[in-house]
Amino acid sequence: MAILISADEIKKDLRGYSPWKAEKFHHESAQKADKLFEKTIKESTLIHVALLNGGTASGKTEFLSTQLLDKDWIIFDTTMSSSLGAKNKLRMIWKAKKRPTIFSVIPDDLRRAFVAFLNRERQFSDIHFYKTHSQSREALLWVVKNYQEVPINIVESSYDKQQNMQFAFIAFQNKTTLISFFESIQKTEDDILREVQF
Repeated sequence: MAILISADEIKKDLRGYSPWKAEKFHHESAQKADKLFEKTIKESTLIHVALLNGGTASGKTEFLSTQLLDKDWIIFDTTMSSSLGAKNKLRMIWKAKKRPTIFSVIPDDLRRAFVAFLNRERQFSDIHFYKTHSQSREALLWVVKNYQEVPINIVESSYDKQQNMQFAFIAFQNKTTLISFFESIQKTEDDILREVQF
């Protein structure tokens, strides 16, 4: 069975936490998640490590719960919105002689993802949505260009006719086409703001 490390789950155990104050606890829970990840990487006998990537409300948690939790992997549920953070995590994994794989979950419709974000129990300011979707794409493009040996899976999240979330893996012939794809979907925070406006 998987070992799951999630800042959102850690938040629930912090003193004074409530879903409508989630943003105030984000920094503390992220720090604790990083420390737990480092400890787990060093101590666990599991070899495979899954790093999640993607903006908030993109479907990452739903993806891991349906696709990854039954695997004997260490899973870090994160937006991966920093190239420095990604670099540090990968180096940590390799130092522990483990094998990283990145799963990037990208919504088929940013406006739909924004509606899901607005209706979540955990409350964050709108800027959190724009930032994580912009920065997670930028960070993964950096990883693709600088660490071509890291396996990267691109997963598109969408809803079926019954409004159930579904996932489709996007295949690429090689790293060049993967880089071209990520270059084509780069968006600034302002781009995302304009795209999700009603």
